[in-house]
Amino acid sequence: MRICFVSHHSEAPDEGVRKAASCLFQEISKKHQSIRLSIANPISWYHISTFRPDIIHFYLSPTVLGLNAAKLASVFYLKAKTIISACHPAGLSSAKWLSFAKPDLVLIQSPVSEKKFNLMGYKTQFLPNGVDVAKFTPISMEHRQTLRKKYGLREDAFVILHVASIKRARNLGIFKQISRQNSDFQVVIIGRVGEKRDEKLASELQESGCLVWKEYFPNMEEIYATTDCYIFPTIDSMACIETPLSVLEAMGCNIPIITSRFGALPNMFSEGDGLFFTGSDEQITELVNTIHQKYPIATNTREKVIPFSWQNISKELNNIYKTL
Repeated sequence: MRICFVSHHSEAPDEGVRKAASCLFQEISKKHQSIRLSIANPISWYHISTFRPDIIHFYLSPTVLGLNAAKLASVFYLKAKTIISACHPAGLSSAKWLSFAKPDLVLIQSPVSEKKFNLMGYKTQFLPNGVDVAKFTPISMEHRQTLRKKYGLREDAFVILHVASIKRARNLGIFKQISRQNSDFQVVIIGRVGEKRDEKLASELQESGCLVWKEYFPNMEEIYATTDCYIFPTIDSMACIETPLSVLEAMGCNIPIITSRFGALPNMFSEGDGLFFTGSDEQITELVNTIHQKYPIATNTREKVIPFSWQNISKELNNIYKTL
């Protein structure tokens, strides 16, 4: 099958939409004759007509501009079926007038998104983001201590990690309280390179004892592997893509996870075996203390996430292509 994959190119390899698009395209290319074009470069769209794809797959945040861009790009070869992976449609209005731009299928990641697109007359199917389970994997305790030395982390600390844009909308203020409540805790927050961060928030976090890093780690799996707990406290649907990649990557390393019921996560996973869903900041602080007191706890988050490897996601996507 001939697949034209249209997305943002990965100039920012730590940005969620670009990273997920890059990983999915790599898997698609193993099974199909594929090209990848930039949604931000309309001049490149003419390649669609010469490539003559069976499927044009758009991977983007479907804003009004994004939907219109996808519709215009699809005009270059009208025989192709069109799919949009809607990884972050939280701010999209469900206005009926957008029905003119509808593709053949929208791959959604939450019930909220499904309802929004159905109101617009779009056909939908659930398909979340995935994770590289070969890269994000557990390591031995000895190796973990070696990595803690490498990254300047306390070897005897209970290390708590969050990977995110440094913005208040991500509910990062909770980490100030967590950092102060126990001297055994070492909170590490890694922000995105190339993104403007809330400097006041970053200062507040650092003053509370958190380590706030703003750099790109090509071996991010090493950071996850050094930690004792991963926390994802975000509630605002506008603040993150609907399948947070960091949660899946931490699960691949078999780390205890404390997370809000964000986006796709409640549809993908059941609670238990080291995965804790929370409904409030108070619950987060209680769970951190409980995990610390009982550490090491029985954890099997890796087994939960293996069905969502990029290989398995691409197999499901391949079936979707065939059906269309």
